[in-house]
Amino acid sequence: MLQESSEAIAGNIDILTEILLRLPPKPLGKFKSVSKQWLALISDPKFCHSHTLRHHPLPSALLLSSFYFPSPYFDLVSITTDSVLRVPPFDYLNAPRVSILQSCNGLLLCSSALVGDKEIRYSCSSNPYIDHCDSVVFDDNRGFRYFVCNPTTTQFATVSFPNKKFGDNIISLSLAFDPLRSPYYKIVSIRDITEGNEFVINVYSSYTGSWSDPDVCFTPPRGLAYYAPAYINDAPAYFNGAPVYFNGAILWLWSSDYEGKNSLYFDVESQCLNKLPMPPGMKFGTLDYFGECGGHCHMVVTEKPRTHFNILELKEDFSGWFVRYRVDLTPMQVAFPELTWDDEDAKHPFAVLGVFQQPREQDSKVVVLVNGTAMCFNLATHASRKLSDLCEAAGDVLAYDWRDAFLYFENLTYVIGFPISSCSLFWLLELPTFLYPFIRICGL
Repeated sequence: MLQESSEAIAGNIDILTEILLRLPPKPLGKFKSVSKQWLALISDPKFCHSHTLRHHPLPSALLLSSFYFPSPYFDLVSITTDSVLRVPPFDYLNAPRVSILQSCNGLLLCSSALVGDKEIRYSCSSNPYIDHCDSVVFDDNRGFRYFVCNPTTTQFATVSFPNKKFGDNIISLSLAFDPLRSPYYKIVSIRDITEGNEFVINVYSSYTGSWSDPDVCFTPPRGLAYYAPAYINDAPAYFNGAPVYFNGAILWLWSSDYEGKNSLYFDVESQCLNKLPMPPGMKFGTLDYFGECGGHCHMVVTEKPRTHFNILELKEDFSGWFVRYRVDLTPMQVAFPELTWDDEDAKHPFAVLGVFQQPREQDSKVVVLVNGTAMCFNLATHASRKLSDLCEAAGDVLAYDWRDAFLYFENLTYVIGFPISSCSLFWLLELPTFLYPFIRICGL
């Protein structure tokens, strides 16, 4: 009877689809090797999008990637368990020296610094992780290649430009993706095409497979912070972390000693630039976090005392900021006296790595790095939990900060333009028992 039922289910694509849609992303990657039918079903973009919409995962970890402390590995810090994994770089990209530029709802925008050009901070001569760089063909004259990838499925697409001149002038790339809006992603580029202070914006759509035309031209306010993949000697903008995708727009921050009250945000759909008000009293050097999670855009601006700070949230209509959380880390000091909080040389004895505002308020948390230790602080209960030790050197408090921390999602989001790859069969030992009849039917 069980054999007949299993055969009936395995032969009914609709029932099989409903079963697989209810499983989490990780085992589905292994199930692709069950049969050609399962491979085709799980790899189908429509199935991947339906699975993402059904599960709509929240971030489960922080992926730490620092451009200034190059390492052959990344730290994957779980926010649900007390663990940290040293994960290898993105080998499947087949590119050396990969850095993460932005995380956006399950997809990552990455760059690969491939040459030892004098304008790149880390050259081949000083970076042991770059090999044979002068034999590689590059996408722009600064030696960068760009990728959009899904670290769960290892699918990726290489970002291509209309022509070489287009790539040569890029000073910033941003990723715009929201599976609740569309299964397709967009890439927003800022290019410097004049000797003055005028820039242009172009948008790439994975739906059309092309870059927008005509350009969107603008003159930015002084001190506007873009994300450049490295310090470029002639870069016209100040490096201050990745831009943020929020509510259909790319947000950039004003962050300099100029007295500016507004920054800019770019509506990706309408391709219009608008003013983004900054919090009152914001000054250069007070920004300690800028990010998005679960449809909420947050900013942390700290002054004193050292263990107190406010988490600001941006209104959905971009009209201003309000205080979402008032944080006092004194309970963490008391619960973990072994942590060092008295570094008088630093403005703050900790770094904010991530703000996780969850659907249930009691699950919302902030992750901070204290003296090389990643700590989780519950914003509702004020309970503290140690996640992991990240820095080997004692007192190396700011080996990572918010610019190096990227949200990690487990999801099946399909990256357009990537060929399907095969999987090994080691997963058979980990299959749930209720799937064994299907495997026998497939002859495995």
